[in-house]
Amino acid sequence: MSQTESWKRVLQFTGLAVALCMGGMSWAAIGNGVFQGFIHHIAQQIDRDKVDFAVAESCTSWFYEQLKKSPGVRPDVKQLSFVTEEDRSHACAGRYPGINEARQAFAHSQSTLSLSLTFYQLALVADRDDDERYDAGELRDMLDSLNVAPLQSDHLQLLAKLKGKFDDVREAIEFTTLTDSMQALYSKGYRFTPADQAAMGRVTGES
Repeated sequence: MSQTESWKRVLQFTGLAVALCMGGMSWAAIGNGVFQGFIHHIAQQIDRDKVDFAVAESCTSWFYEQLKKSPGVRPDVKQLSFVTEEDRSHACAGRYPGINEARQAFAHSQSTLSLSLTFYQLALVADRDDDERYDAGELRDMLDSLNVAPLQSDHLQLLAKLKGKFDDVREAIEFTTLTDSMQALYSKGYRFTPADQAAMGRVTGES
């Protein structure tokens, strides 16, 4: 082998090594921004879901109270939308046509809140070492578990893809997607840690 060919091989190997190192550094930098942005996005939705849930629950109870005040009206399926004229000024009467709609909103808000909280848990579990960032491996594992293409990209584009995935899953209330994703992470050794539990407590207001 000539000296020229030897140098070519060295340069090719060096170039490959540099490319791999730069790729790893890029994914690490991306992971730093993705974790914080992703959990913030989910946490904001959780706050909105908690408000919707509380309102729907309160209004469902209010409609039942109105039915109790109305003589001769049974709270069965046909009569559940009964509201007297004097109660029309109440906020719940303005928000929902009747108790049927309030109950539907309550059931829906309960499901969406549960899904948002579960997705938040998934985002925490994917941070295997609880350092509040995704390293290259953690980011790839989470993207793979959610069937999101792990394209080499900047953190804003990847964050947008994850936000979009969360929004789509929440809109469709696809709990199966979440359970499959969590199972995929657990099969790789990820776990819900005490640090994750503490973070969940902060977002739910239990700690």
